[in-house]
Amino acid sequence: MARKAGQLISRGSRTWLVRISLGRDPETGTRKYHNKTIRGSFREAQTYLSGKLQEREIGRLPRAAAISLNQYLDQWLTTAAKPRLRPKSYIDYEALLRLHIRPALGMRPLGAIVQFDIQSIYAQMFERGLSARTIEYTNAVLQSAFRQAVRWKMLVEDPCVGVDLPRMKRREMEALSVEECRRFLGAARETEWFALFALALTTGMRPSEYLALKWTDLDWQRGAASVSGQSNIRRPAGCLTTRSGNVAAG
Repeated sequence: MARKAGQLISRGSRTWLVRISLGRDPETGTRKYHNKTIRGSFREAQTYLSGKLQEREIGRLPRAAAISLNQYLDQWLTTAAKPRLRPKSYIDYEALLRLHIRPALGMRPLGAIVQFDIQSIYAQMFERGLSARTIEYTNAVLQSAFRQAVRWKMLVEDPCVGVDLPRMKRREMEALSVEECRRFLGAARETEWFALFALALTTGMRPSEYLALKWTDLDWQRGAASVSGQSNIRRPAGCLTTRSGNVAAG
């Protein structure tokens, strides 16, 4: 019996999974599908299905990439992400994908991943107590990867589109009072880090800025310091690198 070219699968109230067969991968023999979650009426889902079936017939709907998500992410990180990211950002991207995305979806075919799969991962992250900010950042990284796959004609659409993210909670910034600053510096006075702590408290510099200061950045006559660079903490190696900047502070 012939397998249907397209299917509409109910995923709850006014939610439909559209699945279109793209045939078998010539190398692995695995069936490939185009999957898309439609939020709306049955008629809207049917219209989308009909349109995509027409695209498939005229060759506009590409075959799903015959690689796993893990394989694709390796390629994307190396060829697209690394050349344009700062070292710290690249490390963060790699870590977020390794910790939260690869364990659940890494072995899945790239073209078989749908919105529901991604939504489930974010729900699990939230249940484990991870912040909305971490989930949002993870989604931004994953969406960047999928958008590149669309540009490379490996996917028709980005499966992150339509995924709901937890609401961000505003958190009031808490600063030390003047008296707390005095007590802190008093306790730190006998340590080797006193000058660093005093500089941080009295100038408002960020850690990445005061950790990158050089002797040439200090103006002893004016009692001022200029920020000419920032440090990048390379956590796996536990060392610091610096990059130049144009921000100045007195």
